[in-house]
Amino acid sequence: MSRQFLLTLLLAGLTVTAGCSFLAPNPESYTSTYDYSAGVDATGTLSDVTIRVPLPQVDGEVTYDASVVEPDEPFDATVVETEYGPMLELTADEFVVETRYYRFVEEDGLGRREEIDETQYDPANPDHHKREQRTVRVHVTREATYPIDTRTPVGESPTFYGDRVTRELADCRIPYRDETACFAYDAPVYLSYDAAEDARVSGSVVFTGSNEWFAGGWTGNDYADRVAFETTGPQDGWVTANGTTEVGRGTYPSPER
Repeated sequence: MSRQFLLTLLLAGLTVTAGCSFLAPNPESYTSTYDYSAGVDATGTLSDVTIRVPLPQVDGEVTYDASVVEPDEPFDATVVETEYGPMLELTADEFVVETRYYRFVEEDGLGRREEIDETQYDPANPDHHKREQRTVRVHVTREATYPIDTRTPVGESPTFYGDRVTRELADCRIPYRDETACFAYDAPVYLSYDAAEDARVSGSVVFTGSNEWFAGGWTGNDYADRVAFETTGPQDGWVTANGTTEVGRGTYPSPER
């Protein structure tokens, strides 16, 4: 056997070994994250406002407390116990919605939006538009102990309402792999405020738990819990929102440490 052939064989073996090592999961890259966000949009001014939306929980224990939740002004936030478990309560004396006017301008080949006065607004100008809506947002991200159970999270990982609601198997909005399953449920949300009869209020609350690792490239898996609602006019009590839980999204299994 020639020396050149042996050298070629050795290099090929080293290349295969290096490739396998590169594609193997890197334990130092293993991370898990929880992400919580809530948003409420209003098209008219609200007064004497109290809004309660779900918080992620396990056996009634919340994943976040009020000290880490910082909503936009003028809202204050606290965690309250309800018949549906702990919830995030947002309160404000008044949430003022003012009409704002904008125009699109182009400068150096780039388009941008700039605010203008009402007197400058021309409804016949297609580059002018007005916005009659205001939004309040909450967003919190925190690290979690790896790995999170993302295949069967209810009862094992934080979810909205825990087992206080009945989740029924449903079609997924987006086609996923075979591991993915989607569930729908009725989600109670508390809304109390004075508003004009035509004022629309909509909101969404989203919580995700995800695992990530590097194996020749970044990959991972996750689950998500979502609640969405939309109402018109003044409100004074519990309303039924649309809840969706998506589990088993991504690459499986999660590598062990």
